[in-house]
Amino acid sequence: MERLHLLFEQLERLTGVADIAYHEIREGRLCPVLKTKTDHLGVEKWKSVHAQHPVYIQQDRLLREMLEQELPSPTVVQDVKNDPRSADEFFLFGIDSIMVVPVIQLETVIGIVVVASIGKLHHFSEDEISQAEQLVKEYSDAFQF
Repeated sequence: MERLHLLFEQLERLTGVADIAYHEIREGRLCPVLKTKTDHLGVEKWKSVHAQHPVYIQQDRLLREMLEQELPSPTVVQDVKNDPRSADEFFLFGIDSIMVVPVIQLETVIGIVVVASIGKLHHFSEDEISQAEQLVKEYSDAFQF
């Protein structure tokens, strides 16, 4: 988990966004693993809300479209309130802008790293997106549990 914390620190430095999480994909749904401890949403509440409102890939347009790509790449919603791909969960968690980076091992997406701006819009630049993707690749060993 230490490597995952280091990755989260790097992503926060890169984007200035503090709410960062990792979800494994198991049996067609997201399984929360770890998130930063921020004032907006504690880890236990985050896991509890996910348990009550499971996110199934096939029912989530954004995740489904990302995973259907030949080479899955980061997906960004700059303004959750005005993007038709926004999932109900984004509103449930109060997310304004989000970047979802696929974690790929052996050509399979095993999870996602989420950088979520809560309480204000954040414009994820092309540079932030490509650097975030590179960081997730560099920290691929952090996703072995």
